[in-house]
Amino acid sequence: MTLPTSLRCPACGAAVDERGRCGGGHEFPTVDGVLDLVGDRTAGTASRAVGAFYDRNPFPAYAADDDVARLMTRVRRSAFLQALDAAIPHEANVLDLGCGTGQVTAFLALSAPRRTLLGADLGRASLREAEGFRRRSGIANVRFVRIDLFAPVLTPRAFDVVVCRGVVHHTADPDAAIEVAADRVAPGGLLVLGFYETFARAWHRMRRALFSRSRAMLRVLDPILRARDLDPTKERAWIEDQYAHPVEVSLALPRVVARVRGLGFDVLRAVPPVPTSSRGGLAAVESLGSSAMWMRRVGWALRGITDADAGLVTIVARRH
Repeated sequence: MTLPTSLRCPACGAAVDERGRCGGGHEFPTVDGVLDLVGDRTAGTASRAVGAFYDRNPFPAYAADDDVARLMTRVRRSAFLQALDAAIPHEANVLDLGCGTGQVTAFLALSAPRRTLLGADLGRASLREAEGFRRRSGIANVRFVRIDLFAPVLTPRAFDVVVCRGVVHHTADPDAAIEVAADRVAPGGLLVLGFYETFARAWHRMRRALFSRSRAMLRVLDPILRARDLDPTKERAWIEDQYAHPVEVSLALPRVVARVRGLGFDVLRAVPPVPTSSRGGLAAVESLGSSAMWMRRVGWALRGITDADAGLVTIVARRH
């Protein structure tokens, strides 16, 4: 896949070409098949801590025997990812911002070969795994790039769809991170923004408090760890990501909705629950007034003990 022209030099803002060169004379290396627009420079202490954490703990983890068939079988169990795939046009230009090991990126690419996908992340190890899987699987419509979220390397309003799930709550400035993701959505395009919600994450915060006292209790209280067939690599990655992450905040749904609306979007819905295709799918509009949001949040809190996403909530929004 040719490098998208939506990439810009973090030093001068000029377009970066396939060889990692920009019109201002700066050059950037390609390491293990991934263009690196960061090097050893990151925007702040939190970014450095998060980058180092994911270099030790690539997430989500691949099992040793993962291939395309296993990935697609696993992803098809997710009602949300099936609905996400259905909501994205087959010829869309998609940015997976904070792609990690690229499993969702690969799924969206395999589901629609005419889509073009750019997976962007800060973690070297995660991107190494993402590119390795892409190469082994022969996925031609994906390119991965290493970026700092807060560096101006992605052209504004350049993507039909921006997926950014599990990222903004791991930053020192979630409001600024939301703006970065939103600014990359083209007019009429979709923003799919996932974040840890304060009510929805309440049960998990209690589990985290117990973690230092009794790991054995986690196997009773954590729905992911209760699975008897959980791959050991995936288990370790889940424990590290959910119980030992150095930077984490939870965000209230009304705050995020107000922020996204203020950036020029209509907020279509909040997930969960995942809407069925007969009800219009992810892009269908639902009521998100203050009373509706309050009831939704209470519902999330009540289901928290069985929530396999540990309080990860997603809003879908369309740019005006």
